[in-house]
Amino acid sequence: MNRSFILLPLLLCMPISAISVQADDELERSHKGELLFEELFIEMAPRLSTGVGDWQIVDREFIKGKELAKNKHTAFRKFLLNHQDVIYQFDVRFEGDSYAKLLINYDLVHLANCVIKPTEISITKLGESKKRQLMSDAARKKGLPIEEGPWQKKNILLESQKLNLAIGQWHTVTVEIVGDQLIARVGDMEVRGKHPGLTEKKTNFGIQATGLNDYVHFDNLRIWTAVTQPTN
Repeated sequence: MNRSFILLPLLLCMPISAISVQADDELERSHKGELLFEELFIEMAPRLSTGVGDWQIVDREFIKGKELAKNKHTAFRKFLLNHQDVIYQFDVRFEGDSYAKLLINYDLVHLANCVIKPTEISITKLGESKKRQLMSDAARKKGLPIEEGPWQKKNILLESQKLNLAIGQWHTVTVEIVGDQLIARVGDMEVRGKHPGLTEKKTNFGIQATGLNDYVHFDNLRIWTAVTQPTN
């Protein structure tokens, strides 16, 4: 099938002394290392059971998802994986006005997302304070250490760019995380940024489908370690 290619390097390795949303060009040096995760959506395996929404495996070839009004939440599937500097890759196909997200998490905390619409791609450092409070409450009840803030309260849009992706065709999305850097590229369009909060550990991630009327299709979900190229 014809697939256009979307490159989203989410790069995380700069000092955290000052917040800047502009990523550094010279850090675009990573390549795929060890394969950590692979899901080809052949069957509804146990690890596909966490989340909400209407999700279906189609012809043992891909998964499609859409929101259900009763959930009052974006449709998602969450995957547990301890990881840090990595390359995410998956294929996505849109119906109607649906769109997709990749969500990167530490425990309950949503660290960052990448939103892919037929008309736009954006990268955002997400606010943490509410989820951090839930984690602190749970730790307190269990007598566990509480992680100290202060925690970011509001979302920070790092950058967005307009797109013109065909409905009904597959598009390949690639995301890199190395240090505190986040870069997204779609053909000759690029969005980029960085934030010190992106250096946090990552313990799970999710795919999301937004829209009550139309499905988003996902396939070939893989994650590799990101091997950083040496600079001369």
